[in-house]
Parts: sequence; C-alpha cells; structure tokens
Amino acid sequence: MSVLLWIILGAMTLAAALVLAWPLFDVRRFKNDSSFALAVYRDQLAEINHDAARGILDETQARAAQIEIERRILALDDAPKFQPAKAPKPVLIVAMAVVLPLAAFGLYLQLGSPGLPGGTTEVAEQAPMTPQLQAMETAVAKAPTDPAAWRALGEALMESGQPADAANAFGRAVALGDKDPKLQSRLGAALVLAGGEHVDDKAKAAFTAALAGDPTDPIARFFLGLAKEQSGDAAGALTDWLALENDIPADLPWKADLAANIDRVARHLGKDPSKLPGRKVQETPGGNMPSQSEIDAAAQMSDSDRQAFIESMVAKLADSLKQKPDDIDGWLRLGRAYGVLGKTDDSRAAYAKAAALAPTRLDVQLDYANALIEGSNDLSGKLPADFAATVTRIRTLAPDNPLGLYYGGLVARANGDKASAKDMWTKVLALIPEGSPQRQSLQREIDSLGQ
Repeated sequence: MSVLLWIILGAMTLAAALVLAWPLFDVRRFKNDSSFALAVYRDQLAEINHDAARGILDETQARAAQIEIERRILALDDAPKFQPAKAPKPVLIVAMAVVLPLAAFGLYLQLGSPGLPGGTTEVAEQAPMTPQLQAMETAVAKAPTDPAAWRALGEALMESGQPADAANAFGRAVALGDKDPKLQSRLGAALVLAGGEHVDDKAKAAFTAALAGDPTDPIARFFLGLAKEQSGDAAGALTDWLALENDIPADLPWKADLAANIDRVARHLGKDPSKLPGRKVQETPGGNMPSQSEIDAAAQMSDSDRQAFIESMVAKLADSLKQKPDDIDGWLRLGRAYGVLGKTDDSRAAYAKAAALAPTRLDVQLDYANALIEGSNDLSGKLPADFAATVTRIRTLAPDNPLGLYYGGLVARANGDKASAKDMWTKVLALIPEGSPQRQSLQREIDSLGQ
C-alpha cells in the first residue's frame, strides 16, 4: 500500500511539473528586460527610503544611493525595450519538467525523513502601533536630524516591547550628537534585551561610554558585571556587584534583584552570601530593620513572643515615619507589615499616605487600590471610597495594565456600565493561561454581565 501511495504521489508531481512547464513551449511571448530592471530599481529606492527613515542610513549615504539608482534608471532609456524570447530547447524542457522533479523525489527517499512530522516556522508577532509610538514616528519623520526625537522614539519602542528597533533609535540619537551618558546606558539596555539578555560587544561599548560620562551609573555597572559573568569571570562579576550593592540607595526598586544575583553567584562559587567580605547589612531608612542576631533570636521564640517581637518592629517603623513623613517606600513597607498582622485599616491608611506622596508611581497606586478592596467579600455593589479615583489614576498612567483593566471593570460594573466592564475584562482574559482557575473565575464574572 505504501509503495502504491508513493507511485501516486510521484505521478502527481510529474503532472504538476508538466502543467507548470507548458508555458515554456509558447515562443510567441516577449520579455521586457527594461521593465523588469525598472521594477527592481524602484524597489531599491523604496528600501533606501525605508532605511533612511529608520536611521540605518544617514542623509548623505541615502542621497548618494538614490542618485546612483536614478542614474541607472535613466540609462534604461537607451536599451531596446523588447527582445524576442528564445524558444526553449527540448532537452531543457525535459530536464525541467521530468528529470528534476524525479531526481528530487528520489533524493528525498534516499536522504530525507518521510516519517518525521513537518516543522513549523514561528513568525514574530508585530507589536501594535500605539498612539504614542505613532506620534513619535511622526515627530522623527518631521525632524530626522533631531536627536531628541529619536531618543523619544526609542523610549516609546522600549515601552512597546521592541528593543531591537529601540536600539536603532537610541543609536541614531547618539550619532546625531546626544552626549547624555544615560542615553548610552539606555542604548546598552536595549541591545541586551534585543540579544536575549546577552551583553555583546556593542552593549559593552555603550555601557563603557555611559560610565565614562557618569561613573556611578547603576544600570551600566550592573550589566558590565553581567558581561563578566557571561564571559566566565564570575568572581569579577561578584566583586562589581558587591560594590554596586553598597553604593546604590536602599529604596532602588531593583536592589532586591541585584541581591538575588549576588547570592546566586556567591553560591555558585561556593561562598556563603551572608558572609561575603565587604557586604553590608541592608537597613531601611530610620534603622528599623532587625539585626541578624534579633532574627535568630526570634526564630527561637514562642508564637506569642514572636508576635510581640514583630509588632514591636512594626511600631519602630511607624515611629521612624513620624520623623520622615515623606518616605514613600517606608509607608509601603508599613502598609505591608500591617497587612501581615491583619490590621487592614492601618494597612490601608499607610498605603494612602504613600499614594498621596507618589501620584505618578504606578506600583504605589496599584498597591493602594489593592489595599482598598482587601478583605471585601462582595465587589459587585458599592466599592470603597477613593477606589474609583485611584483606578482613574492607574488607567491614566498605564491604560493597558492588566490589573488596572480589572479594577476598571469593577468600577464600570459598579456604575452600571456593563459594556465597558466586559470590554476591559475580555482584554484581561486574553492574557490569562487557558484552563487556569483565574481564567475560569474571570470568565464567570464576564458571563454574569450578560449580552
């Protein structure tokens, strides 16, 4: 049966080849070489314009290439427009129509793997064109020599998850004269993201330039340490990261990630992360973090004594904030601490302080919104005071943030706007893995809204 199948397939291949080869017998056709060349030259001009718009070619290079292509187009006027096509030789027809397909068929049987499933080719999904990104691209088109326009485009591309294009835009801004060391740092970060978190030579050059202008740049210092680790110098990376950890402020959002990398590399080298030479005990502002000896002692306490110890530490943190009422991250820590202790009202009040101090910090506003509905058993009716206003700030800062969309749906439903609630929740649903309990729960919420 399998032999018959292959014979049928071979016959089908032969028939298809003969059908495709039949036009070769038509000697009445004429070919237009100039028309074909003109089409090619037009495509080349379009590609040059595209490269110039993206910054791959500067104005001088683009104009020189355009002039050369235009010269070739003009030269076509002197060439004969049409030439009679030569009749194909019978040997060539047989070779193309019969021999080549059969030879390919036999070679596949000899060397191929007919029993294996066909592979798939993944096509990268094009990121959506946001209004912000469209505006930045328009600004660049109007002012192609303005480094600020290219830099703004790079930031918009980074936000839309297109680091390779962002790197091109940042590189263009650098080439046009922007000397800000932070731009070099952003260029390096974009190159790292585009390269799958690998710090290549181009990224290292950008980070080195950033440090030349600002030796304290934490992003450049971190990634140059990562470059050492990736090249096999784990000890060098550890040394650089320890120095960085001691230099950067305690409230830097990614300091915990830096500490985790230090711990990971230290264990890889067979060292105890807590006993690394030169490593300082990290304390929060106000000196309210327990020492290692206090933590060890707490581990030996009874449940009641441990609870009293935790409450005393939280009280110390609250007292320190009386002296530093503008410490945003201190209020966030206090809010989390009260939450752990089950003091919901106190937690909500601490988050409210942080939210008032940082109206443009998305993470703070999200924490406050979560604290406002913490412990609520029914969110289908009246929502807590200030929740709607907080959600409005979140949606203004990040319209596509999934948690912001979910909270926005809660507000819309409470206001009787079921269509808007369904629209926002459907967007969130698309981001939740199939079959997960969270997806099933949200689907029920959507279904409850009706048609």
